[in-house]
Parts: sequence; structure tokens; C-alpha cells
Amino acid sequence: MVSYPFVCPKCRQKLTLEGKSYLCSDGHCYDVAKSGYVNLVLVNNKHSADPGDNKEMIRARVLVMDAGYYDSLSDCIVDVLSDLPHSAVLDSGCGVGSVTGRIKDAFPDSLVLGSDISKNAAEAAAKKYKNVPFCVASGNDLPVADQSQDAVICAFAPVFEKEFLRVLRPGGIFIRVVPDVKHLFGLKSILYSTPRLNERDTDEPTGFEKIATRFVADDFTAKGEVVSSLIKMTPYYYHTKKEDLDRVFAMPSIVTNRAFEVRVYRKN
Repeated sequence: MVSYPFVCPKCRQKLTLEGKSYLCSDGHCYDVAKSGYVNLVLVNNKHSADPGDNKEMIRARVLVMDAGYYDSLSDCIVDVLSDLPHSAVLDSGCGVGSVTGRIKDAFPDSLVLGSDISKNAAEAAAKKYKNVPFCVASGNDLPVADQSQDAVICAFAPVFEKEFLRVLRPGGIFIRVVPDVKHLFGLKSILYSTPRLNERDTDEPTGFEKIATRFVADDFTAKGEVVSSLIKMTPYYYHTKKEDLDRVFAMPSIVTNRAFEVRVYRKN
């Protein structure tokens, strides 16, 4: 019988893992899927039958992440955490779990959790990272105990300030990752005749003090099937003419760039 800081989404009582099910003292039960994740999202917190990234986007993300093209970002987050409290870390909007798994590998004695509204994402993450508990959950109603986390990670995912403040311990750390204005500009230059810079994210969360900013920027070469996967995991796939997509899909390789801003905050 193992106790995690997951709480029941119905009654907010602590959940305990017994065999292949999470149970609370009020008798609510949540079975762990064969792939290893648990679904802790209530129906009234779902905006569609299958919210979040679809299966095609998840397959694309898995291929790109497995190719190591975002490893420099994961390394940066681990480096930031190494100098801060990290015994309990929640990756909110964890996607396919590449950052989550890297954090667990770096800090094997820490309790690292991953949550995502997409069942497809949680399933892919749980299949690969067996040593991390993953759950399907809404970011605005996290099934995590109050003041149970040293750090919350939010990379390319919606920010829910009140929930992050609730689950973080006093002085806890919030790490937010946003794309820089030139992120994937090389790819956009191939797709479009007049590529535009990304809009700069100027949002700052309330209830936090910014303590550091890191930048990750370098070039990489995508080859073969990863070229199409890189596009499919971005909004460009849905806002680009088919002939332009087909032209780039046919390329054996492309050179593009990573550009991330890693913002580090402390809970006031």
C-alpha cells in the first residue's frame, strides 16, 4: 500500500494505491490503466469528450522527443531544480512526459508526478516512464494535496495560478517555459515565404516573485519522419496550405532552431 499526494477529485480525501487502484476513505475508486496512468478528471471539468492533444499529435511528440531534440530544455530545467528544493515535483501539462521523466532520472529519490488533460498524453508518458505516477487531470482542478509540492513545472501549457499556489509549499518554486520569439523560426522560414516572429509572452503570474530567467537557444537538424512529426506537433500543421506541407514533408532533412525562455518564480 503506497501513499501519494494525489487526492480524490470528488471528496478531496487522500488517495492510497492498493494493487491496481487508487482508493480514498470515502470509498471512491480509480483504477490504474494497463499502460500505468490513472484518470482523475471529473466529467464536468472536460470541455470535450477527448480533451487535449489527439493521438496524431501525441505520436508526433513522442517521435520528436525520443529523437532528443528537446533534451537541452529538460537539461536546463534539471539544472535550475538542482539548486532549489525538489523532493516533490509536479509537472502540470506534462504532455508525453519527456521533461517529467528527465527530472525523475536526475532526482531518483524525489517524488515526481505528471498530469495532463489529454488521456493520450498520459498514456504515452506512463508507457515510457514506469517510475513516475501519471494522471489525467484538469490543470484548474489538480488532484494534488494542498502545500504538498516543492516545485511545479509548466512547459508550453496553460497556467492556473490559484491551483499552483494551492499545491505549492510556502516558498515553493514555479518554473514556466514559454517559446521565445524565434522558436522554430528556421522551420517557419521553410514553410512560409514571409515568416513572422512568435508573439512575445508578457504574462506574469500573480502571487509569485520572479527569481531567475534562463534562455535555451540552439540549432538542430531534423531528419526523415521527424520532419513531418515536428510540424504535426505545432499549430503550423493546421494553418498551412497542403502544398506547402507536402513540399516540406518531402525534404530528407531540415535545419531549424530551438529557442525557449525558462522563467523561475518563488511563491510569495
